[in-house]
Amino acid sequence: MRRSLAVAAACLSLALVACSPVEKKKKNKVVTEQQATVNVCDQLVKVGTALEASAALTPASTVGDAEAAGKQLRTALKGLKQAEVTLEAARVEAFQKQAQAFNKELKKVSKEKQLTLEEAAKTLKPQADSVVAAHKELQAAVQCTGQAPAAAN
Repeated sequence: MRRSLAVAAACLSLALVACSPVEKKKKNKVVTEQQATVNVCDQLVKVGTALEASAALTPASTVGDAEAAGKQLRTALKGLKQAEVTLEAARVEAFQKQAQAFNKELKKVSKEKQLTLEEAAKTLKPQADSVVAAHKELQAAVQCTGQAPAAAN
């Protein structure tokens, strides 16, 4: 009886944690590229501070001091890695929004059968330029130089 009660309590706890609204908040939080960039910069400052703490260790420092400095550095590097992942996701999302806007405009123009190619091009050019610029920005941000573009099917 006690064992089944404990199992039931554990299952209930697990279900409550799984349905927690905190997880929903994390998933729905949208970070802009600018916010993510600021976060990366903040994390770089923390890494610098941690490196300075490590460099400040002397022969008179204790093992505890060294462990604390190491922990501070590991925590700062972990934060930096997460901030960089968030920044990359924000950059990709910004590019995808530009591409979606272009596709939407393209569908709109393609429905207007009376347009000439010149008129359609004038309508699409600003959107296409935005997508190309966003693509170049994304490529530069992830340092894709030297890679051949994927073959179109």
